[in-house]
Amino acid sequence: MMKIFQYFLLIINIVSFVFVLIFGVFGLVEYFLGPAGVEKFLKKLKIPLSYSQVLFIGFLCLAVMIISYIVRKKLTGKL
Repeated sequence: MMKIFQYFLLIINIVSFVFVLIFGVFGLVEYFLGPAGVEKFLKKLKIPLSYSQVLFIGFLCLAVMIISYIVRKKLTGKL
């Protein structure tokens, strides 16, 4: 049962890492275009989210990634 939970945490960690990478690219676009440019970019891609919503989701994914990593390492006893 513990192995299944560890694999589940690993999958969550990997998926959240992928999302953090995607939102990291979003951060680079924001750095070069600014918040107003990102709003236009989101509308051009037909993404129904605002700048603040995308930013919140990015930070949420980062938090999930860090928490799942810490829990996974505590379960294996390597932290």
